[in-house]
Amino acid sequence: MEVCHDFSTNRHARKNSKIWANGGHRAKRHPTLNFEDGNLAILAGEFYFLVHQGLISRHSAPLAAAILELSTDRLEGRPVLRVSESPEDMLHFLTALYDGVSSLRYDNAGFPLVAIVLTLATKYDVKHLRNDLLRGLRVSWPVSLIQWDEREAAAEDSDGHCIPRPSLPHPIMVINLARLAGAPELLPSAFYDLSRCSPSDSAAGYMCPTSQLAFLSAEDLMKLLRGREHASRFLSTFIVNELEGRHPSALCAFGAREPGRRSCQAAFEAITFELLRNINVSSDDIRGADPLYAIYDLEAMLNRNFVTGGDHPTLYQACESCREEFRVLAEGVREDLWRHLPQWFDIEIANWSS
Repeated sequence: MEVCHDFSTNRHARKNSKIWANGGHRAKRHPTLNFEDGNLAILAGEFYFLVHQGLISRHSAPLAAAILELSTDRLEGRPVLRVSESPEDMLHFLTALYDGVSSLRYDNAGFPLVAIVLTLATKYDVKHLRNDLLRGLRVSWPVSLIQWDEREAAAEDSDGHCIPRPSLPHPIMVINLARLAGAPELLPSAFYDLSRCSPSDSAAGYMCPTSQLAFLSAEDLMKLLRGREHASRFLSTFIVNELEGRHPSALCAFGAREPGRRSCQAAFEAITFELLRNINVSSDDIRGADPLYAIYDLEAMLNRNFVTGGDHPTLYQACESCREEFRVLAEGVREDLWRHLPQWFDIEIANWSS
């Protein structure tokens, strides 16, 4: 995985690499991260890093156990710990271990680096790095509906269209990372995000900036399609049960009086028509297949004035009591939808909230 190496610099590194014999092949000191007082050489590929045994052992139990079983091999007089990672990946991991992850970005550009560090923090059981990274990822891939709404609002353009990409990493990348890192809390929102794309686009995969094509596993693709069907069915049921033929509230400001009461009923008929039109019209805006947004947007529709009639147009708007009753209903329905995401996408997760 190619990532820019400007994540951090190390003021202790020597300017010139030196070549040292190592078990029949030549190993080079890494030019970026080394400490002259380091007492351990971590060898990744043909490069090694001079680091501190105490710090490594303090934060990683697997590496601490490996250090106890080192052979007699030496580089610059230090014992050698061999790892299977590339020098680039090990550089980012060690830099995060020494400097933390506060400078990492969780947008599309920064995601590859986040993925490297999270994967290695999980492999080597560095809990504080893993927790910090997952906390950063949960801002965009949250467990609560309130946080999801904030994320969606931040992704709107000036015209109100939702364009989370390219500002956020593609959900296929997030799903695959969550599987690799054992982070199921990221999966429901990532699956839901991806379900707003067409099934054909989801199956075709995502072309990464490195020109590598990323796919869902066959199992996850089936979970995605089933979850998408559940969400679509949920929205259809809501339309039939709560919108079609909806009557004004018992507390309607117009009571039983006509034509005022008819104004509220006509407003519900109008938003039903608008909703059905929006979800059946192909659009580049992913909200065309977004039940959470579709239900949310109904409240805004109710605040509009609707004009009906031909030669004698009539202005309709639901009264405040009818709007408020529907607003409370819509909020409850959206929360119910959010609670069902793990079940619909067949994800086992301990804590999931609305």
